Amino acid sequence: MQNASMKRVLLVIFLCFSSSFSGNESNMTRTITVIDVTPPVITLNGETNVSLFVGSDYVELGATAQDAVEGNVSVAMSGTVDTSTAGTYVITYTASDSVGNEANVTRTVTVVVPVLTSLSLSSSTTTLNVGETTELTVMGTYSDNTSKTVTQGIAYVITPSNSIEVNGTVLTAKKDGNVTVQAKVGNALSNRVALNITWVVNGHVLPPEPDPAVNNATLLGVDVNDNGVRDDVERWIYETYSHPIERGIFMQSSRAYNKVIVDPSRAKETTKYIDNSTSCEFYWTYKANDNNENFVLERYRDLEKEIRGIQFNTLTRHMAYERFNAEFNGEVFSSPVTSKDKCEFDEQGNLKAVK
Repeated sequence: MQNASMKRVLLVIFLCFSSSFSGNESNMTRTITVIDVTPPVITLNGETNVSLFVGSDYVELGATAQDAVEGNVSVAMSGTVDTSTAGTYVITYTASDSVGNEANVTRTVTVVVPVLTSLSLSSSTTTLNVGETTELTVMGTYSDNTSKTVTQGIAYVITPSNSIEVNGTVLTAKKDGNVTVQAKVGNALSNRVALNITWVVNGHVLPPEPDPAVNNATLLGVDVNDNGVRDDVERWIYETYSHPIERGIFMQSSRAYNKVIVDPSRAKETTKYIDNSTSCEFYWTYKANDNNENFVLERYRDLEKEIRGIQFNTLTRHMAYERFNAEFNGEVFSSPVTSKDKCEFDEQGNLKAVK
């Protein structure tokens, strides 16, 4: 029979009696020992494999152990998890009973760096003048559902490529026109931000660069702001000359050239536009210094030669101007008067009405 207080050794006594006719008696005892070799069973609280993002919290849920003979037994734990560093960490749980039967169970904790899943690009302003700057902000969304500002490893996709320049988070407008920009980090590409870049000088908005094929298809070309100066010539003047008076002189001159080539046969009528331009040029060359003006045009400059290459850049335009000049063959005429009143621009170089 088994006694409840005996946990591992069971003593069973068999009594065998025998006797002979002579009265002799014998007996035998057998002892049976039951050995416990079964370790406790450990049950983890939570998952066996845990995945965490860098910077998140690891909560240790522990484990329980049950021994078939002793019931609940304690569980010891070893190992640590550093959630600030990506890597694989193993936590070991150990339980043993009083006779030394031991069990071990492990939990694997993997700490990973969040993966960038999407980008968002924004600009503090979307309308700029050439030379102005704006601040770009790139926001990244990650696989751990967090978002943060991205400042490193950014490449920008710019169309047209020479329109803007980005240094760090600062965008500088370099060339007027409609521009789009996207941010790229790895394989992640942001939304497109559309920018409208204008070129405004002293209150004058420069026209956009015309399509050469369209611009050169006609005698007078493209003039979207309808000021009498072809757009490519106007932009060339503002790119080439920095002083407003100098720009004004060339703008008036270009407008005069456009007027005289429309109908070269009317040269004697339209030459007044060339004469006015020359009178203005002479003033800034020969009289400006005497009148204490803040700008003086250098003497002996051939302004027609300076502008001729862009003004008469097609055979049609060149031939029209040659026909205009041919109308005066054999004639003798005097130089135009020197007069500031013949200037058709203001102090900022902006064209005024034709005189």
